[in-house]
Amino acid sequence: MKLSQMRYFSASCHAGNISRAAAELHISQPSITASIKALEDELGVALLHRSNRAVSPTPDGERFLLRCDAILAEVDSLAEEFAEISRNHKLIHVGIPPMIGSVLFPEIFRSFRTRHPEIRINPVEIGSQAAKEAVVSGELDLAVVTMGDDLPARLDSLRLTSYEMLYCVGPEHPLAYRKTVSLRETAQYPMILFSGGYYQRTLLESSFRTLDINPEILFHSNQLTTIKSFIRENIASGFIMPQIIREEDGIIPIEVEEGLRLNVAVVWRKDDYLTKEAKSFISFCRRTFEAS
Repeated sequence: MKLSQMRYFSASCHAGNISRAAAELHISQPSITASIKALEDELGVALLHRSNRAVSPTPDGERFLLRCDAILAEVDSLAEEFAEISRNHKLIHVGIPPMIGSVLFPEIFRSFRTRHPEIRINPVEIGSQAAKEAVVSGELDLAVVTMGDDLPARLDSLRLTSYEMLYCVGPEHPLAYRKTVSLRETAQYPMILFSGGYYQRTLLESSFRTLDINPEILFHSNQLTTIKSFIRENIASGFIMPQIIREEDGIIPIEVEEGLRLNVAVVWRKDDYLTKEAKSFISFCRRTFEAS
């Protein structure tokens, strides 16, 4: 028994006419007639009453039609469900922290879309710490994050590159003339840091704690423009990745003697199913950064 035979039989019963069913199914009438006859031979019962122009189910045919329609409805529902799953697989939800979003992701996004126009990316701006949690929980498929050397047990990662954060001040700041500065020296001046959920803040707080330093944190923000503005106007100092500092920002970057290294990596759930689209994104990132 084939699904096509069941579909032809059901269509013929509901249309009351094999020719009409053939037109609805875009198949020839002889094909439907032969298919239903083969089904009757297989089941050993007559399913249709046939007249010159009309058909109707026999008592056995009515019983078969009820089961047949239920099966076809379940098959159609299953096909629709997995068609939707297939469409969703072509959409990747990727977490992006603001610094990564302004430095690396635009080029990654543009190049990936050129190479894989069939795959859509939904970038979600979120801090690195929060992004990793969202990947673990399944809210995000992947995330491009800043991180240290340790990773949550439920995540796998591909390191793309590394940066050293710089201490940034305005042109009138007392340390503006310095080439390098220690963390202890930076703690003497008010700071603006990223909000909670961002690895940059976690790294800085850990570094200050190790040195038993309590800096004055004037303000928290996750907006780069706000952070740069506070620094430029000498309201507060801050820590920024070198790749997002522009000459027109009017801020002065200074190397930190202790070193504040950020690893940039793609992370995903360990030992979990990855769609081929997500695998394509990871492979693309690997090839792109290995080449550069």
